[in-house]
Amino acid sequence: MKKIQLFLILVFALFLNAQNTFASRIKKANKALVVYDYFKAKKHFSKGVKYNTSPATFGLATIYSRNDNPFFNLDSAYRYIIISDSTWALAKDRKKEKWKIYGWTESGIDSLKQIISSQLFSNAKQENTVTRYTHFINRNPWANEFNQAIHSRDSLAFFIAVAKNDANSYINFVEKYPESEYAELAKQNYHNSQFQELTGDGTLESYQKFVENYPESPQRTEADSIIFKMVTAPNTFEAYQDFVLNNSQNTFIKRGWEEFYQVYLFDYSKARMLSFKSNYPQTLNLDEVESDIALFNKQLLPFIKNGFYGLMDENGAVVIEEKYQFIGAFNKGLAEFIVNDQIGLLNKRGEVQISTAYDAVSKITYGRLIVEKNDYFGLIDRKGKTLLECKYMDIGDLSEGAIYLSPDTEYNYVDYNGNQLIVNDYYNASDFNNTLAIVETEEGVGVINKDAEFIIQGYYDNLKWLNDSLLSFKDDNKYGVLSLKEDTLIPAKFDFIGEFYNGLSLVSINDTVSYINESGEFAAAFFETYPNYKSKGDFVNGYAIVAKNGMYGRINSSGDIVTDIEYENLGAGAKFIPFEKEEFWGVLSLTNKVLVSPKYDALDIVNGRFAITKLEDSMGVVNMDGMVLIPNSYKSVQYIVDNSFSVFDGENYGLFVDATLVIPLSYKRISVLNERFVSLMGELSIEYYDLEKKQLVKLQEESE
Repeated sequence: MKKIQLFLILVFALFLNAQNTFASRIKKANKALVVYDYFKAKKHFSKGVKYNTSPATFGLATIYSRNDNPFFNLDSAYRYIIISDSTWALAKDRKKEKWKIYGWTESGIDSLKQIISSQLFSNAKQENTVTRYTHFINRNPWANEFNQAIHSRDSLAFFIAVAKNDANSYINFVEKYPESEYAELAKQNYHNSQFQELTGDGTLESYQKFVENYPESPQRTEADSIIFKMVTAPNTFEAYQDFVLNNSQNTFIKRGWEEFYQVYLFDYSKARMLSFKSNYPQTLNLDEVESDIALFNKQLLPFIKNGFYGLMDENGAVVIEEKYQFIGAFNKGLAEFIVNDQIGLLNKRGEVQISTAYDAVSKITYGRLIVEKNDYFGLIDRKGKTLLECKYMDIGDLSEGAIYLSPDTEYNYVDYNGNQLIVNDYYNASDFNNTLAIVETEEGVGVINKDAEFIIQGYYDNLKWLNDSLLSFKDDNKYGVLSLKEDTLIPAKFDFIGEFYNGLSLVSINDTVSYINESGEFAAAFFETYPNYKSKGDFVNGYAIVAKNGMYGRINSSGDIVTDIEYENLGAGAKFIPFEKEEFWGVLSLTNKVLVSPKYDALDIVNGRFAITKLEDSMGVVNMDGMVLIPNSYKSVQYIVDNSFSVFDGENYGLFVDATLVIPLSYKRISVLNERFVSLMGELSIEYYDLEKKQLVKLQEESE
C-alpha cells in the first residue's frame, strides 16, 4: 500500500512539473515574441497547445498574422485565432489573470480576430470575385468589413447578371441573395427580361400567351396595354368591338369600352346612344352612356363671371364653375374651351374630353376633328386620339372616307384614321366626289379614282366638276366639256362654263350668255352678260336670271321667258324674287305678282320669308306681304334665326322677335347660339333670350 501511495505522489509531482513546464513555454514564447524571435516563439507556442490551448493558439495566430516573419499565413492565423476564441472559456481563471499581460484576453482575442479578418478582406478585395467575397462572408460574420463584403459581393454578382441580362441570370441572383439590396431591382429586371424574351417577336399572340401564362407578372399591365393598342389600332368599330368582347380580363377593358362608345358615336345622336346601351348591356361605362342620354337634350349655356367662363343651365343655375378663358356652344355633345390660349373640348358633364393642345378646332364630322397648331394642321377623333400629327400645311375636308393633305408642296390621301390610301405625290389635290378626285401632276391636271388610277389623264391645264359625270377643261384660255370617258363633248371655245343645275349649265362667249344640256347642245337663246352673271345666272329651282339691252328677266329650263325682261335688276330667290324698278327695290312672286312694292333703296330676302330693307341710311324688315315688321330706323339689321333679328342703333344692339322689340338696345353684340337661344353679350357678361319660352335667361346670382 505504501508503495502505491509513493507512486501516486511521484506521478502527481511529475504532473505538476509538466504543468509548470508547459506553462513556462507560454511565458518563454511570449518573451521570444516580444523580441521578434518568431522561431523560438513558434516552437514554444506549438508545444504549449496541448495543455494551454487558448493562449498558445492566440500566440500562433499572432505570429501567422504578421507579415514580418517567414511564417506569415493568414489562413493559419485564422485557424488558430478561431481555436483560441473557442477554447477561451475552458481556460482557468488563474491562467487568464496570469497571462493577460501578453494580451491574451477576451477583448485581445476579438481584436486579433478583427485584424486577421481585415487582412482577409483586403485579400478578397484584391481578388474581387464573388467566390472570394462569399468565402469571406461565410467565415467572418464578426468582421467590421462584413457588410462591406456583402455589398461588394452583391454588386459584383449583380453586375455579372446585368452583363448577361437574361431572365435566368436575374432569378438566380434573387435565389442566391434574397436579402441583397439589389434583390428588388433584380426581380424587376427578371420580370422585364422575361417579358422581353417571351414577347420578343412583337406579335399579338406572344403578348396574349404571356398574359395567360404569367397573369401576376408586374409586366402584365404593359402586356395588356400593348394588346389593347394592337387590337384597337385600326380605330374602327370592328376593332373596338373585337377588343371589348374578347378581352374581358384585360387591364384596359374599361378604357376599351369608353373608347368603343366614342367610336360608336361617329354618328352622334340620342338614338345611337340608346342603340349602344341596348346592344352592349355588359358595357363597363354604362353610367357614362346613361348620363349622356339624360344630358342629350339639356341646354348648357356659357356665362361670364369675374372675367372667366363657366356653364349654366336654361334656368341660369351654375353647372360648371367659371374657370376658362372661353367656352363655346355645344356641337355633337362637345364644346370648345380655352385655357392658356389653347383650345380643348368639354363634354356636358364638364369633363375634359380633349385636352387643351390646339390653336383651332373644326366642327366634328364623322367623329373626327381637324385641328391646328402653330399654323400646321392635323386630325384627331372625338376621343382625343391623334390620327395625324399637326405637321401638314394643307388638309382637305373629310370626304367619302378620304382626306387629302400636304406636309409641304406635295399632296397625297389618307383615310379617316390617318392610314395612307394613295402613296403618289401630287402637285395639288381636291376632295373626292363620287369616288373621284381632281389632282395635278407634273404633266398637268387629271382625275383619279381611289385606287390612284387615272380616269382622265393628267395633262389638262384645268379641270372643274360640272356635275357627277362631266367636267370643264381649259385650253388656250377657253373652256370646253369632257365626259369621264375623256370624250370631248364640247371643244374649248367658251369664256366660262358653270356647273349644271336642273340639267343645264350656263356658258358665256363673246359677252353673251346661253345654256347647254348634258349632251353639249344649246338649250336656250343667247342673252347678254351682266355683273355677277356667273352666280346669278345659274338655274335655281328651274329658273335663271337673264339680261338683254341692260334689262333683266327670267327664263325656265325650256328657255321660255317667264318674267319679262323689263326690270332694272333682279335678285335670285327660290320662292320670291327681288326686283328693281325706277331705282327702287321690291319683291315679286314666282308668278310675277308684286308682293312688296318697289320703294326701297335695297333689300335682301332672308329665310325665304322676310326682306331686310334699306332706305337711305336706315334699315328695317318687311314680310312677303309688304307688312313692316321692323321700321327703317336702325343703322343695321341682321337676321338671327327663325323669326328673330338683331338691330343696331350705332352704339348698342337689341333683339326683335315676331316684330316685337323683346330685348332693348343695351348689348354690345347679339348672335345665335343655337336654334333655341340667342346670346346677348354685354360688357362683362352674357345673357340669353329663350326663343321657345320667350324669356330672358341670366346667371341666377346676377338676377337675385
